[in-house]
Amino acid sequence: MAQQAKDGCGRRLTRRQFLTAAGAGAAGAAALKLAPWEAGAAPAQIRGTSLRILTWSHFVPAYDTAFDKYAADWGQKNGVTVRVDHIPIDQLPARIASELAAGAGHDIFQMNGQIQTTLYYKNMVDVSDICDRLGKQGGGWIPMAKNVAVVGGHWYALPEFYIPQPVLWRTDLFKEYGLKVPSTWDDLRAAAKVGKPKSHAAGMAISHCNDANHNWRAVFYAFGVKEADPTGKEPAWDSKELREAMRWSKALWSEGMTSEVFSWDNVSDNRSLDSGVAIWIHDAISAIRSIQDSNPTLYNNVNIAIDGLEPRGPAGRFAVVDPTILGIWKFSKNQAAAKAFLEEYGGDVKFSLVESKGYNMPYLKKWYTKPMPSLGDDPKVKLLQDWDKVAYVFGYPGPATAAASEVLSTFVLPDMLARYCRGEDLESAIKWGMGQIKSIYAKYKS
Repeated sequence: MAQQAKDGCGRRLTRRQFLTAAGAGAAGAAALKLAPWEAGAAPAQIRGTSLRILTWSHFVPAYDTAFDKYAADWGQKNGVTVRVDHIPIDQLPARIASELAAGAGHDIFQMNGQIQTTLYYKNMVDVSDICDRLGKQGGGWIPMAKNVAVVGGHWYALPEFYIPQPVLWRTDLFKEYGLKVPSTWDDLRAAAKVGKPKSHAAGMAISHCNDANHNWRAVFYAFGVKEADPTGKEPAWDSKELREAMRWSKALWSEGMTSEVFSWDNVSDNRSLDSGVAIWIHDAISAIRSIQDSNPTLYNNVNIAIDGLEPRGPAGRFAVVDPTILGIWKFSKNQAAAKAFLEEYGGDVKFSLVESKGYNMPYLKKWYTKPMPSLGDDPKVKLLQDWDKVAYVFGYPGPATAAASEVLSTFVLPDMLARYCRGEDLESAIKWGMGQIKSIYAKYKS
């Protein structure tokens, strides 16, 4: 009696499945394993398995609770045991690198802020089928999505959400000090200069944290600084615009900030605002959501964003955001469940928007139809509904390449600025920074 063919988990294959896998060889077998739900077989293929997800500890803690329940409910519905592990955002890059080195760990992993798709894509599952379907359902992807998830025309990650970093400014202090409503970086510099002597300094980290990376890129891009050519292959930092941005940024620090910013982490500016000290910060809305119930008076005195969305500089308005993506390791032993989860979760944008209180901004275009969930009915955050119009990621105007990602993850920009602010000569600080950047880009050309 002939033995019936079985898959790698001992389950019986239909004749059609067996012939498909055999005819296509290893590639066919992998395809059978990766996308079984396309034939409506997801429950049968993944039931009784387990799925591990690695993500950050969200800055809106209620979202972690909601996401954990979402994942558990999905698992119960599909017969999958789901475990979600949350770690601090600063630990994500090292954990991802260690899992790759070990060839073991989670099935799904998140990159947040420091996006390294172009570095790791050969070890990540191609999820183009999922992203193509979600894109069609969601009216297409905003351009930034491809910058962080596509390599060589293939999607190697699911664009999960991005984090806007608007100006959060004290309307009561601006009124008290006779300051005009801010629209430009110069307006904010003037406000910081007035506020600092009155113990209301502004705050933007010049340190090793994500905030320092995206905040100062927003300033530098507004002054016309470009990180690379449009292909992303050649660095383009060294310019007249870089020197203008460096001089202006040092003036902003010396006139309107304190030396504390050199040691700030990602929540230090939140604390500065929430304590009633900062006249303004440039950060995600978690800084104000955290005091919405505990300090309603301060909450009511903080405006989110400004006219024009992002401050204008000599070259325009540039909002540099923290992108977040989800990938699947090729070493995952449960790629089928991982892909099935990503497709359902990736299409549930309303859940993400509502449970994060408008913090998680979507990459899918149709969700920018007004009013957006959690944003359109709240005057405090309604300006964020247009954030897709000014949102950029690191590497501008090129894609988020491996080289640009390493420049970001090694904090070259905040270190270069810190050197200058602390007394190093401008040209010396720039020479150091350009040496670091050129050395990084050279590695990826060999």
